[in-house]
Amino acid sequence: MVSALDQRFDELMARLTAAGRDHARRAAVLEEYLAFAYAHHTEETVDIAAYAEDLADSYLALGRVDDAVRTVCDATAAGYGEGAVMLCELAEKLMRSEHEVAARPLWEQARADQPDDVWVYVQAGIEYGDLGDYATALCWLTPGLELALRTGDPEAAIEQLHPLRAAALSALGREPDSLQRRAAGQT
Repeated sequence: MVSALDQRFDELMARLTAAGRDHARRAAVLEEYLAFAYAHHTEETVDIAAYAEDLADSYLALGRVDDAVRTVCDATAAGYGEGAVMLCELAEKLMRSEHEVAARPLWEQARADQPDDVWVYVQAGIEYGDLGDYATALCWLTPGLELALRTGDPEAAIEQLHPLRAAALSALGREPDSLQRRAAGQT
């Protein structure tokens, strides 16, 4: 026998499928879906993080940047999904859609939540470098490279961090420093 809860989720999923790529309709259904999922604490059967990301994507497509940020931050604050991963993915999307100012606090929150996750530093460094903001990229790549060296590089991140940081230093007219030389011995 199907419970009333399951029937409601099925109905919402049918509406979501019917919405197709219409972001306004998708957002409306996903708002309803997530409110229902949060109210019924159904993470064991519903991937709330995935639907929060889907809603954030629809919000971004609609130009609703603040709503996208709020949605992901609410999901991560409630403990759904891998917080730093969700924050970094949204920050990347924001930066690539010319919303760097909205991305900045997401990068900072990801770093605060996971200070020992070298990939937060790599991702932020890449995105800032792609924007041509090499000074900010260096502010991410330097502690990332220091972290990788300090921890023995279990994530094999030095391979990416070293050349990214070298490019940022070069773009800023700076010579390789002792950190670059230390990292060169690890690659």
